[in-house]
Amino acid sequence: MVTSLRIVSSEAAKSIEGYLAPDHEQEWLMSGVDPEIIRRNVRSLHDTDFDPFTREASYPIAERLNWKVTRFGQQARESVRGWWVSGIDPLNHWQRMEWGRFKPDADTPIVDRTKSKPAKYLSPSLGKGSSRLILLDVPMRIWQKVAERFEIEIAGATNFWEWVWRNNLPIVLTEGEKKAGCLLSLGYAAIALPGIFSGYRRETRQLIAELGHFATTQRTVHICFDYETKPRTLQNIFLATSRLGQLLTNAGCQVKVIALPGAEKGVDDFIVAHGHAAFAKLYESAVELEFWQASKLWSLTYTPSLTLNQPYLGDLPYPESGLACIKSAKGTGKTTALQGLIKTATVAPGTAKAARKVLVITHRIQLGKAICQSIGIDWITDALNSENPGSYGLCIDSLHPNSRIRFNAAEWEGAIVILDEVEQVLWHALNSATCYNQRVRILETLRELIETVLATDGLVIAQDADLSDVSIDYLRGLAETPVTPWVVVNQWKPEISWNVSLYDTKNPAPLIDRMESVLKTGAVFVCVDSQKVRGRWSSKNLETYLRLQFPEKRILRIDSETVSDPDHAAYHIAERINDVVGDYDIVLATPTIGTGVSIDVRNHFQGVFGIFQGVTPDSESRQALARVREPIPRYIWAAHFGPGKIGNGSCNYRDVAQSVTKSVQYNIALLKDIDFDLDEQSNPIALRTWAKMAARVNASLWRYRREFRNGLLLEGHTVTLVTDDLTKMFGQLPITDQMVAQLKTGVLNIPGFEFLEARHDLKVCDRIAQVISAIRTRNQTAEAIAVSDSPEITPAEYYELKEQAEQTVQKRYSKRKHELKRKYNVETITPEIKLKDDDGWYTQLRLYYYLTRNPEYVRLHDMQEIEDHLERGDGKISIQDVKLLTAQVEALRSLRILEFLKPGEKILATDDLVQFVATTALECRDDMKALFSFTVTEKLAPIAIVQTLLGKIGVKLTCTGRAVAPDGRRGGLRIYKYFPPQDDRDSILAEWEKQDLAMLQTLMEVTGCNDFSEIDEWIEQSA
Repeated sequence: MVTSLRIVSSEAAKSIEGYLAPDHEQEWLMSGVDPEIIRRNVRSLHDTDFDPFTREASYPIAERLNWKVTRFGQQARESVRGWWVSGIDPLNHWQRMEWGRFKPDADTPIVDRTKSKPAKYLSPSLGKGSSRLILLDVPMRIWQKVAERFEIEIAGATNFWEWVWRNNLPIVLTEGEKKAGCLLSLGYAAIALPGIFSGYRRETRQLIAELGHFATTQRTVHICFDYETKPRTLQNIFLATSRLGQLLTNAGCQVKVIALPGAEKGVDDFIVAHGHAAFAKLYESAVELEFWQASKLWSLTYTPSLTLNQPYLGDLPYPESGLACIKSAKGTGKTTALQGLIKTATVAPGTAKAARKVLVITHRIQLGKAICQSIGIDWITDALNSENPGSYGLCIDSLHPNSRIRFNAAEWEGAIVILDEVEQVLWHALNSATCYNQRVRILETLRELIETVLATDGLVIAQDADLSDVSIDYLRGLAETPVTPWVVVNQWKPEISWNVSLYDTKNPAPLIDRMESVLKTGAVFVCVDSQKVRGRWSSKNLETYLRLQFPEKRILRIDSETVSDPDHAAYHIAERINDVVGDYDIVLATPTIGTGVSIDVRNHFQGVFGIFQGVTPDSESRQALARVREPIPRYIWAAHFGPGKIGNGSCNYRDVAQSVTKSVQYNIALLKDIDFDLDEQSNPIALRTWAKMAARVNASLWRYRREFRNGLLLEGHTVTLVTDDLTKMFGQLPITDQMVAQLKTGVLNIPGFEFLEARHDLKVCDRIAQVISAIRTRNQTAEAIAVSDSPEITPAEYYELKEQAEQTVQKRYSKRKHELKRKYNVETITPEIKLKDDDGWYTQLRLYYYLTRNPEYVRLHDMQEIEDHLERGDGKISIQDVKLLTAQVEALRSLRILEFLKPGEKILATDDLVQFVATTALECRDDMKALFSFTVTEKLAPIAIVQTLLGKIGVKLTCTGRAVAPDGRRGGLRIYKYFPPQDDRDSILAEWEKQDLAMLQTLMEVTGCNDFSEIDEWIEQSA
């Protein structure tokens, strides 16, 4: 906790004494600093001065830097010269600070003996931890600029920085006094740090006292450090910004980061080169600290071994062995570049004998098949039919000894392993549901594979358009010995840009309206990130709508179901997609066809449409839009934020990792004496990588539409925002009825915007949304009935069906029915159960069950859960997969949530119980986030906190009216009551309890205990 002095109102600081040389003033002027700021804060210094009357010598530089005169050598040298800057001291009544900084002239350098090179800047030698900051004194003219910017009156204040402090104005932190002076000159309250690590003490991890004085609650702080390209410097800037930003956040500040785009290094250089308006845009677009941290996790800071700038990679000089990492944009021929290498490697010169095995690892089957076909090797299904399978490709889901291929890493000595779209492959391995049961074995097998290949002079190729340090660091971490990657960076960006219409509307209905217009001119390609009927704008529901609207149109739906259905036209379409899509008027595609699939047909599609709910990160969705290579118009709707956040939803990877670890630790502690060591039986490298990738995903999903737009602009596309939000179009300018009328008729156009009503009838759009909603309800009901009526299958048939790549609609329904029967432990699956399960009922019902039943049941569940994880992982677990419930149940018990489940009782927001829950949840907000992924803030009403926690168990309080106000009138506090849910839960819970009771009774028989309470004692004695 940083403490600061209580400062009383003070007078203006005294002027700095001394002389300012023209060359020193010019240096500051070249940085865009106001002349009066320079004259108030900067003075020229010589090594030695002589009193004109007494002829006594003084040493201004040494005195200010607290040096002995011999600091410059054996004697003082009159030739040493430079400028000194000092500012205002917030800890001394806002008077002139004695501490400052000195910059020697380039032609009279002072050697820094610790670094054996000339010092650029020097601070007083006052011991460790003595550095301070610089608050430059400003004239009234600059003060008024700042006041006008933030619309705060000066109102008789006598000291600028005291006024900034008292009014809690936003500040900008930057490294260097000239940069701060430049920003102050533009009307920003900028504070100069002597170095990027100088805002806090490294030893104590506390803010320096002066900065701590400004770190007040709700103050906005912008951090603006230099633009850099050197890997080491980039790492230091990330570390310094993160630590400083976190300390400011802990103090209650709202921290944002201004990212300079380059090539200018400092903010002063940027402003001089591009002007005030350019910086104003950077200032307004500054991102919150955690979003900036997440964005940096996409960076690639490894020094390239080969740098290219060409539209196609061509033949690359791959090394014979080691780790080769390729970063190149979509459509630049990364797969094609492999063909020569693979051809040479798999066939020995002059013979037909295989010389080197090749393994391709992907995350999507259709993508993998296309790559294997391109480089001339088998896909795993074909390899299984071979007596001696050699080179092949597989999905990373199959990279373990229990898969059909019985994968053995030891068989791949000296091989070439290709990880295509490596960022997504690793994320799939670390997080996907399809890898859940075998995740530990998959990650362990991947480690063994990388280690084996690199140790036997093999070659690992990792390539991705968005290749980052995260993936390379993870692969290097898998190797037994240190490996230096061979890195290729192709800087080429597509010169062909799209004209993009981005719909800034509450739902995609206007986009569908636009699609219907484009369909009159030709075919359309539609990308969606949702497939299932429960998604309102999913591929299935859109297909139904479009077939109703356009019965004459030929429609092809490509998703995970149709590509694996032998009876569907999309069956195995990836390798023949260019031969097929030209036969259809509307093609609906989910992410199933995946990255690496290129649609090269020309003059067929008239537009590419995208509807993205935020199910996948914005980078993947933008890749989907690029499947069609032809630069035809793009029409896009993206949700404001995505629903599928990972872990606790944080954009700080350390917070994500700590949250899941804390949740497991809480549960382990409550389970008592369980033989489990979290540190020994988990993989910290995998957890850290998962957390970093999760933070990137979360950053995208929190501001999905905004990030989508930024990504399109960075790719060089022209984006027009289609909106009915006039404030986005005009800002704070007054808007008249005539202007609105002109927007509707198209007479008035605002660059970068299109008024929604200029092209769309809002009533038509509302009707489209209503029809789509009705279709979803109908399709959900029809599918639920079909699942309920589907044929029963045995457990053996189910497991066989799970392994089959080809599945008809009927087989999928039978598989789903079997899964529901096992999950709910019932004989009959009704359509209602299926519908509720689609909405996440199982998770809520399970927590409700354990909260309202014998506490031993949840402990029994969690102990079995851990045992299952350890068994699947051969004694190891994947922490992100462990979902234990004991801590959640105990937390809800401690919050007295059960006391709300009393039918008919009146509940008011002012009740002691409601206030207790709200107060406790707020005090334990970190635990609430770790256990329930629920962010509790002071802004949340107490009853809202209660309702959120009740929602975790699938129940709610219903408002039945209002109480009488104190003055006797109607309209007092809302009255809430609990009504037990009318669903199938009682019969389901009864079956669950039978099962748990039987298990506990069996456990008592085995242990010889006579009561549940004795089991704990038996476990302790056994341990």
